[in-house]
Amino acid sequence: MGHEMSAQRDVFWKLTANLLSASRFFLAALWFAVYASENRRPALLGPIALAGAGSDFIDGRLARQTGYPDGFGRWLDAIADIVFVLTALTCEAHAGSIPAYIPVLIALSFAQYALDSVLIHGSATPVASRFGHWGGIINFVLLITLACTPPPRLPGLLVRPHLLSGFSISPRSSSGRSATGRHKPTNRPS
Repeated sequence: MGHEMSAQRDVFWKLTANLLSASRFFLAALWFAVYASENRRPALLGPIALAGAGSDFIDGRLARQTGYPDGFGRWLDAIADIVFVLTALTCEAHAGSIPAYIPVLIALSFAQYALDSVLIHGSATPVASRFGHWGGIINFVLLITLACTPPPRLPGLLVRPHLLSGFSISPRSSSGRSATGRHKPTNRPS
């Protein structure tokens, strides 16, 4: 009887972890709906970003608590992460908060990670990567920063020039300098 209860508890935690992962698909759709409504307020996007990051933080711990995170759960977690991050950052790129190459590079990085896991390592599940782990953390930090303090507020205002530094397509900063550091004349009325 005790073993049966333990098995049921493990199934419960694994299911809970998978539901938390799957919640990021809903959060991605919610982010897109807020973006499409042109109501990109931090009071709306901030909680969505925090919920996405929180669910990503908790789901793996719950799966490992059972002692055997499964292949389905690992792929679900990875795909839910990338769908949520790419949806949100693509919306932000379309709004001009970040350059369009950021979500493109993240998508390419994930594709390389998935192919590397399957083709090179011959694994049926995503292979753990310290580089990928930190890349995911940086993605969520960027997302939370843009959600809670979008440009032209600080620190969102600080994020954009650093992502654009060195590119001539960057907008002028408040000092009248582009991200390349060259002064650009302003057309202000006298």
